[in-house]
Amino acid sequence: MKTIGIVGGIAWPSTLVYYRAINEYFRERTNSNGLHTPNLVLVQTDFALIEKAQVEGNWDEVGRILAGAAQKLKAAGADFFLLACNTVYAADGYIIKNTDLPMLHIVDAAAQKAVERDVKTVGLLGSRYTMTGTYFVGRLKQYGLGVLVAQGQHEENVHNALYGELAKNVFRPETRAKFKAAIADLVDRGAEVIILGCTEFGILVHHEDSEVPIIDTSIAHVEAAVDLALSK
Repeated sequence: MKTIGIVGGIAWPSTLVYYRAINEYFRERTNSNGLHTPNLVLVQTDFALIEKAQVEGNWDEVGRILAGAAQKLKAAGADFFLLACNTVYAADGYIIKNTDLPMLHIVDAAAQKAVERDVKTVGLLGSRYTMTGTYFVGRLKQYGLGVLVAQGQHEENVHNALYGELAKNVFRPETRAKFKAAIADLVDRGAEVIILGCTEFGILVHHEDSEVPIIDTSIAHVEAAVDLALSK
């Protein structure tokens, strides 16, 4: 089995999701007794440094931090790596150029799930960087998907909740209600599935919060990673 490398701590609550989900999906895929575990290594970043660089628009600095973390994973024996966060893939070009360890892209994993559902239009919730940038929306469009994003107050609510609450492991019922409203607006505008384009969102939002199917990028990413690790 190949060894999965995880760059975590961006932010730490979603890293917990990745660790648990990788082990659970590995047990399912291998039909094991629950005692066998996959090969993985994890390195944690200081999210405060990444968030500061994001606010400053210094995506090369984000990439520098994450490429350095990927190199640590390689030294620890990882065969490929994933970033346990959506937003930081905005620096994917820098990261790929500055590490020689293969990266499993989170947008590809999510897009493939949407394509499997044979839908034409997806609704995307994420950080403001994710919803207004091109790294996520543009990559989805390469799969032939139309993309709707949260607008106005919904965009504000989603973005502010991420950095003000979810990244700090704060999950409130009233915030979940705001996400439900944002999802309902996307569905009203024509979204056939909702992509939770932030690795913390799946902790807050559940499938019953949407009239259409939900694709949690964290889970899609995890499944793609385990499948790759088990491939010959």
